[in-house]
Amino acid sequence: MSLRFAWLIILPALALSQEEAGEIETPKRLEWSGNLDVKYSVFHMVQSSPIYRLQFYNKDVSPYLSQYRLEPYLNAEYRIQDLGFQLRTHATYYSDNESSFDVFEAYGSYSPSINFTTQAGKKVYNWGKGYAFNPAGFVNPVKDPENPELAQAGLLSINAEYIKSFSSEALQSFSAQLVVIPQSPSVNSRFSETKNTDFAVKFSFLLWDTDIDFITYQSSLAPKQYGLDLSTNLLENLEVHAEFSVAKQVSRYVIVNGILQSDNEEVTSYLFGIRYLNEWNATVIAEYYHNGFGLMNEEYRSYRDFLLGGLAAGTPAAIQQTLATSQTYFKSNTLMRDYLYLKVIQPEPFDWLYFTPSVFTIYNLSDKSFLLSASLNYKPVTNLELIFWPSLLIGGNATEFGDRQAQQRVELWMRVFF
Repeated sequence: MSLRFAWLIILPALALSQEEAGEIETPKRLEWSGNLDVKYSVFHMVQSSPIYRLQFYNKDVSPYLSQYRLEPYLNAEYRIQDLGFQLRTHATYYSDNESSFDVFEAYGSYSPSINFTTQAGKKVYNWGKGYAFNPAGFVNPVKDPENPELAQAGLLSINAEYIKSFSSEALQSFSAQLVVIPQSPSVNSRFSETKNTDFAVKFSFLLWDTDIDFITYQSSLAPKQYGLDLSTNLLENLEVHAEFSVAKQVSRYVIVNGILQSDNEEVTSYLFGIRYLNEWNATVIAEYYHNGFGLMNEEYRSYRDFLLGGLAAGTPAAIQQTLATSQTYFKSNTLMRDYLYLKVIQPEPFDWLYFTPSVFTIYNLSDKSFLLSASLNYKPVTNLELIFWPSLLIGGNATEFGDRQAQQRVELWMRVFF
């Protein structure tokens, strides 16, 4: 996508917004909020796991490990009339020698009318309709399906969005959003070449009470991607959604005869899901996800043999190289092809006030391994939440979840809001 095409989208939207502009009386305000998450985790490690053996090679480590960390989140929002600013930060503290700080979002916004908004800075996008997976979320942070609602870092970008409502029974609303994404600095760690700027565009329609998005991501360096998503309510308590994406000439990495190889091919991914609310106020979310980038069964076994080969070599260089290859090219939480996600949430069962349990599973349809997890949330007072979160990973040898480092995990969270 050229810069000329980008301006062809922005300029008409600016002109229309000025025609429809009115005074937006928004009081000047600065609001602060945030929370402190205190997390204690216990892991039952699988000492036969290839990844475990690589990470703890020649180390005498107990199979039971624990981790204690603090995660403070601090948010600020400032708005006066048609101008706004958002700041969201996150830090992780393990000890005085091990801590990190991240800016999740920091962007300014300008809304000259109710129809047009432009934003610049670092922003989190939420494109797509899926809950645990977003194959069409080209500008989204990558979701962790074990915790899809986890706050994550946004994208350095500039975006402009135009929204228009209609009185038609067929088309109720239309919006167009353009996202301009500068490349990360590649020249002297500070500069990037203008020609490598990426663009993403989303056209959204509310058509016969169905939300439909057409999405594209255009890049001179990364693969070109095209996507479609939709969501509608078949019944008052039953919503269905779907996503579909195609990536052109993308590098897909596999292990062949113990050597890392990449094939340039067209990759298709898709998702189908439902969200159902029953008469007992329980919410059921179910999704089927096909990951076109994932490994097939034979490819996963070749990858596992590659890990075992690095261990068999037994030299520090071989261990480090094997581990680096795994963490660089095979670090996805959905490493294989086909998954089923199922979650049930039941607020206040048996009239237990402020208590919300949920249970979910991620089932690998290719090798029949799965994760089973329950989250027990209790909020006794307004600004305090307590979470007990056990997880089991179940699968045989040479299966995705069976080869994970930990087969059991228990997390205890205390979350204090302000």
